[in-house]
Amino acid sequence: MAYENLAAKYRPATLGEVMGQETIKQTLQNAVKLDRVAHSYVFYGPRGCGKTTIARILAKTLNCHHPKDGAPCGKCASCTEIAESKSIDVIEIDAASNTGVDKVRSVIIEQVGFAPSRDKYKVYILDEVHMLSTGAFNALLKTVEEPPAHVVFVMATTEQNKVPATILSRSQCFRFRPISEADIAARLKEVTTAEKIKTEPEALRLIARSAGGAMRDAITMLDRAASFGRGEVKAEVVNELLGHPDFEVINSMALALVNRDGAALHAAFDKLTGEGYDALATVRELRNNLAAAFLAAQGFGGGEPVRGLPKDIPPGTLARLSRKLNVIIEEVKFSDSQALAAEVALFTLIETPQDLDALVRRLEGMESRLASGAAPELPPASGQKKNEALAPAEVQPPRQPAVPAARPAAASSPAPSPAAVPAGAPADAWKKLLGQVAAKRPSLYNVLLSVKIVFSEPASWRLISGTKFETGMVEKACPELEEMLERFAGMKIKLTAEQAAAPVAGAQTMPDPGEADAAQEETIIEDSMEAEAAREAPAPHRAASAPRQVSGDEEPELKHLNKVFHGRITKINKVK
Repeated sequence: MAYENLAAKYRPATLGEVMGQETIKQTLQNAVKLDRVAHSYVFYGPRGCGKTTIARILAKTLNCHHPKDGAPCGKCASCTEIAESKSIDVIEIDAASNTGVDKVRSVIIEQVGFAPSRDKYKVYILDEVHMLSTGAFNALLKTVEEPPAHVVFVMATTEQNKVPATILSRSQCFRFRPISEADIAARLKEVTTAEKIKTEPEALRLIARSAGGAMRDAITMLDRAASFGRGEVKAEVVNELLGHPDFEVINSMALALVNRDGAALHAAFDKLTGEGYDALATVRELRNNLAAAFLAAQGFGGGEPVRGLPKDIPPGTLARLSRKLNVIIEEVKFSDSQALAAEVALFTLIETPQDLDALVRRLEGMESRLASGAAPELPPASGQKKNEALAPAEVQPPRQPAVPAARPAAASSPAPSPAAVPAGAPADAWKKLLGQVAAKRPSLYNVLLSVKIVFSEPASWRLISGTKFETGMVEKACPELEEMLERFAGMKIKLTAEQAAAPVAGAQTMPDPGEADAAQEETIIEDSMEAEAAREAPAPHRAASAPRQVSGDEEPELKHLNKVFHGRITKINKVK
């Protein structure tokens, strides 16, 4: 006896055997029981979800000689002939092969008036009905609207939008949904048990996922896997047939994207290319795993789709990566070199900022501070000291005394606060700390840039944040930051995270290391000859046109410019 493929052998014979589509099954069963059978039905939905199967079961139910509770007996002559596609009262037409008006006229219109030869109804099943031409639909329209009492039309299509509205309005339409993975896996388990095929649960899960809601595709893949594995279906066999790499390869690619590890990503693609896996299928599996990891992080799923994820990674990062992979899939799908296109596209994800929320919060904070004019400013005395430290020694004016109390600006400026930014080891330690945090945790680095520090005691610093979110984030990271500071400063420093909406006395904003370097490069250095002439000329008899140094307290314009340029102006010469 010739071998019968599993998809045909285990095709459902009754509505109870059909997986899913509960609403459609119940509606049709009640219509038969109540004798409310419509003259035309349209079944639409994706492939392999039971449209043609339910159409045949409906034909058997209508013509069964011994029905039981609205279900066919499956033993009478009518049920047997319909199951074998031999019944002359059930005409199944492939619309893709009979698209013209002449075919529709000769097969349907001219024959529809004849009574059934033996059964109660003459049933026309039109598969892929959307393939009919416009003329064929127009010719069929009158027959569908007013058919004889003994005729029932059942039209199945995967593209309902191509069926004219005039046909749809004259029919009862049922939308078939993709079958769930759980239902497909349960059906596969029944088939393997009946066929005595040894399987692994993971293998059935992979087949159910790859089927995309199509039961026929799943059973066909099971048939292939059983032949390839010599009667055993294992996960590695299914992965080999589907072109999917091992879980470890996909997991390493996911971790490389999250950790921005280009070397690990390239190594994973080397293995992918060496073993000949499908790049497109790999990217799809990677997208599915990241999406499942996001749902698991939100508490909507179980398991661990991606193993070894950092504990502090925001779930939104996983969602963004999964969404961006959808765009990459469409790009790779039409590439002539899919492996290369996939690798280059994933490298662009590494370069793209992932924690966009932190960047947006930082920009919003800067905007609000600029709009309110509440940007923190250093006292003039301490600011001048900072500029002198950055400037070369030979360009310092000798007329300024070393004692801060003798400076002209000291009388008009307040005395330096004891909580001023400390010079030496603590300040250097904080700068080194920011550099290390920027490399390991960019999101925390962005928050620390906006934090204000109160150096109340040498071994106790207060970190002031403006929002509850930033305060909580800094508070969680305090133990780790204290360990880093102890290594860099050589002493134990206690960090305390606090939230304050209003400005705190003595709070200082430590500069970004990159901005400090840029500010140092922008320091204005006077020409050596002009500096020498300024030192030789007596200060009391300076000419009216000679430049003089001014501070923010003396000139409101300088104070305003300091706000605009974020304190990058280190010296200004004003000429009257």
